[in-house]
Amino acid sequence: MERHKRYIVGGFMILLQYLMFRALCMYLDIPVNMRNVSFFLYVFLYLKEDIYSFKTCLIWEELKKQLKCYGEYLVIISIIVYHTDGLGELWKYCLLGTIAIAYSFIVAKLIRLIFVNYLRKNVVIVGVGSVAKELSEVISQNRFTMYNFLGFIDIGKNKTNKVSVDKILGSKDILIEEVNKKNVQEIIIAIPNISDSDVNSILDNVYSKVKRIKIIPKVNRSFTVTPEIQDYDSIMLISSKNLNLSKKRKFIKRVLDIVVGFIGCLSLIPLTILVWIKTEKNERKNGIFFTQDRIGLDGKKIKIYKYRSMITGADDILKKLLEENPELKEEYKKHKKLKDDPRITKIGVFLRKTSLDEFPQFINVLKGEMSFVGPRPYLFNEIDDMGNAYDKIIKLKPGITGMWQAHGRSETDFNERLVLDEYYYRNWSLWLDIIIIIKTIKNVAAREGAY
Repeated sequence: MERHKRYIVGGFMILLQYLMFRALCMYLDIPVNMRNVSFFLYVFLYLKEDIYSFKTCLIWEELKKQLKCYGEYLVIISIIVYHTDGLGELWKYCLLGTIAIAYSFIVAKLIRLIFVNYLRKNVVIVGVGSVAKELSEVISQNRFTMYNFLGFIDIGKNKTNKVSVDKILGSKDILIEEVNKKNVQEIIIAIPNISDSDVNSILDNVYSKVKRIKIIPKVNRSFTVTPEIQDYDSIMLISSKNLNLSKKRKFIKRVLDIVVGFIGCLSLIPLTILVWIKTEKNERKNGIFFTQDRIGLDGKKIKIYKYRSMITGADDILKKLLEENPELKEEYKKHKKLKDDPRITKIGVFLRKTSLDEFPQFINVLKGEMSFVGPRPYLFNEIDDMGNAYDKIIKLKPGITGMWQAHGRSETDFNERLVLDEYYYRNWSLWLDIIIIIKTIKNVAAREGAY
């Protein structure tokens, strides 16, 4: 029944795509035979990527699939047009493909919103620890999730209960009963340190009764962007590519950094004039730019550029504040920042809220000292606090934006930043950079988490 529902909704999306293709091809004066070729090629590529099934996935994964279809479409249609209409007509098909990908992405999102209750699968999470809680929050907060989350099953393997008691359905003994009574279609085992015997016990009870069982592995936080599951004669291997060693990808990243750095440096001209005008006269004598020593690639010292956002003598004032106020000292120890920092100037408040104070770092990007996306540029006096993460983080150029800016900015505490930067080191890819940039723009536009 569930599969039939997805076929119906998928067919509805194909119909909407066809109507769009037909109207656009008529407007562009594309012949009927080439209109059909273009349309069926697009549908074939979407079927290949399983986009019409509307399975549960984050928006980034679906966007990645659709962009892959777009790239393949452009390559194939270019070859076909070259041998039929000639390259002079190619622009029409490129425009058609560009509009189609944007249209299809929007339509897919709308269909998920409209038919969410029709397509949702009943899901139960096994586990009541922090991982289970985090997973349930992702499911609940993601508007495009095709899950109807029913609750948790406590099998007694978590040391502490992190979830709401009223969402616990019961123990392992009632798992089969819940599966049958509530028509559970998917079970997610969210206990990373679960033993093989416990997994087998769950599988023995429910494997024949649910359509899918997912397990969060113990290496969950280590490799998530480029993993592959391999079967070595009944032995499961999780492999992950170290893209940091790929010279081709590093070259592409550097080229993109040069382009972005050049554009960013051009934007500094009008921005610097504006900052100069808005900076109070008594603060201008110290200059509107601020340089600071930070840890660069391989632990080398680099001087990063920022717009000055604090009053003169900020370090001495901070030292005095922390000595006199234990609460502020604890806050600074946790975040390496103060939420209501009295040292910040009027223009500094605006610059920090909008992250414009970071714009001069495009100079560092152009010089090759930093990347547009990378780990946070740490201070040398933070090395001891970084612990084992230091050796990993210095293997990448620090970035203007990164995982911590995309996940809360200043509200993310220091230890969380280290975890996020370690994650970036292990999972770096050009696609992850794109996701971080989009999330950062969203956070900056909403002015979330910055101070």
